[in-house]
Amino acid sequence: MKNLFKLLFALLLVMGGVSQAFAINIPGTENPKDGPAIWMTPVYNNSGSTLSAGDVVVWDIGSSAGDNDNYVTTTTTADTNLVAGVVYPAAISSGDTGYIATHGVVAVNIASGGNSVGGVVCSSSTAAKAHNCGTDANNFGIVTTAVSSGSANVYLKNLN
Repeated sequence: MKNLFKLLFALLLVMGGVSQAFAINIPGTENPKDGPAIWMTPVYNNSGSTLSAGDVVVWDIGSSAGDNDNYVTTTTTADTNLVAGVVYPAAISSGDTGYIATHGVVAVNIASGGNSVGGVVCSSSTAAKAHNCGTDANNFGIVTTAVSSGSANVYLKNLN
């Protein structure tokens, strides 16, 4: 009888774990020497082309039809407040799923002149790239390191 209860308890634990859906990956701990932990969330690429690691993406609210789908796409609207995050750690093929970073320090593709250390960044008029904000209220992060003319490490504020 005791073994039957153990088996039932184990079965309930397994079933309980299987029925949960996890939407965002938030690390439980972080090492302060390594900088802020990177938070990621799964998304569906609805842009019509491959999204590269470092691309800035926005919520594709028109295509998700208000049913809470995690559809993302690129935009050519500067300073939009619809920034979902940055494609990380790898590219996402068109019509496929992958991950975006929503918090932490990640490499971001930058339009020309948009990688001033300490400057705030927003979506730009160049698809999938960030630039120095025209409207600081719509910024999604702060440049921590200028990597090259087309890339910078950006601390993403919490975009959840």
